[in-house]
Amino acid sequence: MRRGILYIMVLAVAVFGMTSCMKDFGYILRQDVDAPISMELNGSRYEWDEELFSSDVGIYAMRNHPDLVLHDGGGFTFELRRTLACDSEKSAELYFCIENEYSEFELNKTYSLIVVGDSFAEVNFQERGPTHTLPSGTTVTDIITYSYDAKDGYILFTEMEKYSEHSYLLSGEFSFRGVSSDGDELVVKKGKFSDCRVHVSHGERCDGEW
Repeated sequence: MRRGILYIMVLAVAVFGMTSCMKDFGYILRQDVDAPISMELNGSRYEWDEELFSSDVGIYAMRNHPDLVLHDGGGFTFELRRTLACDSEKSAELYFCIENEYSEFELNKTYSLIVVGDSFAEVNFQERGPTHTLPSGTTVTDIITYSYDAKDGYILFTEMEKYSEHSYLLSGEFSFRGVSSDGDELVVKKGKFSDCRVHVSHGERCDGEW
């Protein structure tokens, strides 16, 4: 009986230890644990009505991770690229590339996703197109990309917690209306990202160091 109780206690301690160290374990794997991004899409091309897209974790890979650059003369650059999926197994790539030359980075401040005609956000979809046969006899399938550039909308950074020497956990909200090259419209609502690990640098973007 005592051996059974002791086993249960050891197991409980082990599980608690694993839970408390999950983010450190994610750091070793270059992947964030419990850092989801989600958004709801409304659009006619795929007949979506508040279709929920989300990611289970955040990705933080060498030379391909979210970046926040704080410029010496004021302003900042924020870049984030993430693939989200919905229940129907459709995937969408969410991409932010914000070049704010005038406003310093602040929490709980609303930043526009379009300035002087430049779009700072987009949603991309890829579909299989026609298949062609090459002279060699092999076949190649075209990949068609539909891109929706933000025509209005905002991003709001709500929380920022230091994670390591060069990175922080960043949370925020976003919403915008995107339009494709053929005029189709897509509405992104209730966008959220939580504990997203970003590399923070001053003056220039990082060179791959962590």
